[in-house]
Amino acid sequence: MELLIAASLSALAVIVVAISKPWQNPARRAEGLHLLKGLRQLLEHLQQHRGLSTGYLGGDRSLKPKVDQTRASIRADLHNLDASSLSCHERWVSFTDHWSRLEGSALTLPVSDNIKQHNQLIANMLQLIEDIAAHHNLLFVTHPGDGVSTLWRELLYTTEWLGQARALGTGIAAAGQSTGVERIRLGFLCERIEALSSIAHADLNGHNQNGLRSLKDAGRTVSVLLSVIETEFLSAAAPKLPATAYFDQATKAISAQFAVVDEMLLALQQKV
Repeated sequence: MELLIAASLSALAVIVVAISKPWQNPARRAEGLHLLKGLRQLLEHLQQHRGLSTGYLGGDRSLKPKVDQTRASIRADLHNLDASSLSCHERWVSFTDHWSRLEGSALTLPVSDNIKQHNQLIANMLQLIEDIAAHHNLLFVTHPGDGVSTLWRELLYTTEWLGQARALGTGIAAAGQSTGVERIRLGFLCERIEALSSIAHADLNGHNQNGLRSLKDAGRTVSVLLSVIETEFLSAAAPKLPATAYFDQATKAISAQFAVVDEMLLALQQKV
């Protein structure tokens, strides 16, 4: 019993030290930032692949070269990350196994299955990013409410909701028609995008003065995209906007969110 109590107290002491002194291992934090930058790049490419492959499956065969180009980018991302400490991380192993199978089947799947598989893959990726941030003490670098937690949660999840809306809309535009279920799903995504982006941008505004310009651009591009979705997809069953034009418009909104993420990663790097 005494040994059990002693072991418990020892474990508690380790946890307290880890939480109260998160900045005592600069090398560990630097490694974490390196991994996060690589994972952020991979996340963006995966989201692009989902949208492009969905448009291809919807009937726009002109997207095939872009699908191939995005796959090449993903392979490069995987090569750069696999040599790191991620290679023994359980979520990373699960992710790479899932991607290897999806890469080979994506362009032969039904549209709904392709989106579903990508959504699951990216959900795992987002959780991996949070795991890495926590493991390397990058969620406790400053005081609560300074916007750092937003980087790993609301802001990255905003890019994912935007990415899902891009994929679904690109598929609809390529097919030239939509179902009631698809329009309901797009409407739900718009609600999530508006809510999460508002929370993230409000939390960040005032905490990161260098990011004010990118925050304004992020908010503006989201508003423009939501307007396009309302006009082209939610108000009509047969959109007139070409798939490539919608994909590019949605990409502007997503890229603007990632620009804010990149500024915050740079700010964290300067503190390491």
